[in-house]
Amino acid sequence: MNNKKISVSIFLFLLLVPISSATAFTYIDNIKDGNYIFFLIDLESGDHLELSLTHEGSGNFTLFLFNSRPTDSNVNEDKSLKSRIFNSPHTVAYSLVDNPYLNYTTNQTKIYYIEIILVSGGPDTYTLISTRYHANNTLNDKDLIRYYLPIIPGFRLEYLLISLTFMVGVIFILFKKNMSK
Repeated sequence: MNNKKISVSIFLFLLLVPISSATAFTYIDNIKDGNYIFFLIDLESGDHLELSLTHEGSGNFTLFLFNSRPTDSNVNEDKSLKSRIFNSPHTVAYSLVDNPYLNYTTNQTKIYYIEIILVSGGPDTYTLISTRYHANNTLNDKDLIRYYLPIIPGFRLEYLLISLTFMVGVIFILFKKNMSK
């Protein structure tokens, strides 16, 4: 009876221990046409980053790497790419092939941003695989971090000035009524 309890205990303990043979960060998601996903990763000078993207359907994906924080999705309203994404000094690498692949070695320590865009052929499910090697060729499986562009629209100056003028007028009228009493 003791042997059975010990065997069951060992078996249950082994189920709790994760067995992992993965050598890279993998991310799977499904997106629609014109949608985009951002990731960021902290790289040191001399680090080597490999990014590969595969997809299940007939989606036309693009993969971009930036050396500064993006403030725009670089996608037009008609779901095409803005031409400035290719000429930007912040775009350090990109791939437009069927299964996009980037192979980049950094020249400075900073945070890099990755953008995946589904231009057409969606919705589609993609798999992003990221592998990072340090300058001394040691593998580092540091996870990518999802990055979201703020989608909070700003206030238009005209509306702000109209509201401010209206509020000052209401306060002035109320103040005049209180003074006359």
